[in-house]
Amino acid sequence: MLRFFSKIRQRLLSDNKPSKYLLYAIGEIVLVVIGILIALQVNNLNTIRSEKQNLNKYLEKISINIKDDILTAKSMLKSRVEVAQLCQKAAELIVNRDFSEQTIITNAVFAMTIEQHINFNRSGFESLKNSGYLRYISDPKLENLLYKYNNAVDEVLYEEASLQVWANDLELELMKNGFTAEWLELDTKPNRKLPDLIGNYSKDLYQHPGHNITLALLLRGHLFPAFLTGFYEEQITIGAELLIVIDEYRK
Repeated sequence: MLRFFSKIRQRLLSDNKPSKYLLYAIGEIVLVVIGILIALQVNNLNTIRSEKQNLNKYLEKISINIKDDILTAKSMLKSRVEVAQLCQKAAELIVNRDFSEQTIITNAVFAMTIEQHINFNRSGFESLKNSGYLRYISDPKLENLLYKYNNAVDEVLYEEASLQVWANDLELELMKNGFTAEWLELDTKPNRKLPDLIGNYSKDLYQHPGHNITLALLLRGHLFPAFLTGFYEEQITIGAELLIVIDEYRK
C-alpha cells in the first residue's frame, strides 16, 4: 500500500504537476488522520469493553457478598427475636418468683452476655473502591444504592456492637460483685463445663445488687430487638433492591 502511494507521488512530481501533487498530499494527510481517528475509536471501544468487563466482575462479587449478608441478617434477626422472647419469659419468672424453670433464666442471661460474631462480607465493595472502577458506573441509582447499603450495614454493626459492649459491662459487674458465682453456685459446684452450668435463681438473690442488674439485662434483651429489627429490615430491603439493580446493569 505504501509503495502504491509512493509511485503516485513520484509520477505526479515527474509530470511537473504541483497543484495535483498538493491536492494528493492533502488527501493523503486526510486519509492518515482518518486512519488515526478510526484506530483511536477502536482502541477506545476496546478500553470501554475491558472496563465494563472488569466492572462487571466487581459487581458480581458484590452480589455474592450481598446474598450471603442477607442470609446472615435474616438469621441474626430471627435469633434476636428468639432471644427477646426468652428474656421476656425469664424476666417474668424472676419477677413472679417462679423458680421452676431455671434453664430458661440461665439461657436468657447467657444469650445476652455471650458475644455473637457477625460477619458481613464487604470485600467486593472495598475492592471496587480501591480499584478506581467505581467512577465508571454510569447509573446514579446503582452508585447511590451501593453506598446506601453499606451505610445500612454499618448501622446494624454499630447497634449490635453497642448492645454487646453494654451487656459485657453488666456481665463484668455481676462477676465483680459476686452475683455470678453465687447464682451459678461456682463455689459449691466447681469445675462444671459451660453446657452444665444451670443457675439456681432463688429468693435469696433478690437482696443482692446483681439482682437488679440481671433484670435490666433481661429487660434490654426483651425490648432491644424491636428497635434493632428496623435496622436489619432496612439492610435486607436495600440489599434486595441493590441485587436487582446490579443484575439489570450487568445485562
